[in-house]
Amino acid sequence: MKRLFVAVKVTLDEEVQQTIASLHHAMRHHTITWVKQDVCHLTLRFIGATPESRIPQIRKALQQVCNQSQPFTMTLDKHGAFGSHYEPRVLWLGFEEFGPFEKMVREMEPLLQEAGVEPYYGNIVPHITLGRVKKVVDKRRFWEQYEQTMGNLHQEIPIREVTLYQSILHEDGPEYIPVGRFELRGS
Repeated sequence: MKRLFVAVKVTLDEEVQQTIASLHHAMRHHTITWVKQDVCHLTLRFIGATPESRIPQIRKALQQVCNQSQPFTMTLDKHGAFGSHYEPRVLWLGFEEFGPFEKMVREMEPLLQEAGVEPYYGNIVPHITLGRVKKVVDKRRFWEQYEQTMGNLHQEIPIREVTLYQSILHEDGPEYIPVGRFELRGS
């Protein structure tokens, strides 16, 4: 069994990287597991534990979607947290407009199901995970620091290729191994 997900590799620009480094420093009193920037990605679909025998069908489904999808650009211009204001769990960067992304994910879903992947019924919330919050020392201070540090980020993210990754969990963080890469070729 391999733990799989579909994502776009993201390279953050220098300004965004500096802002994230400032956030790490500002939030040092709280317990947060930060995502390493070299594994930064935008998840299209988490698949989970998958028998190796099913991977060729999943690759075929992804190739079909990517052959029909045009390259596009998304604007990174939001930040927030999953969980509640009282108990934030995940800090993230997000996107205001994501129509082409949502369209590609919706087209991918039935093909993945045909390949034997369990259906996904949740909302589509494209985001880049910054960190997982383990403990907040002072909630008011936490939110003040988060908002002050993040400010108004803006970066264009080109979406040209989708990758099927295997995720291997280690104590010092996950390792992501590409299982297949699929260029967007639609016209």
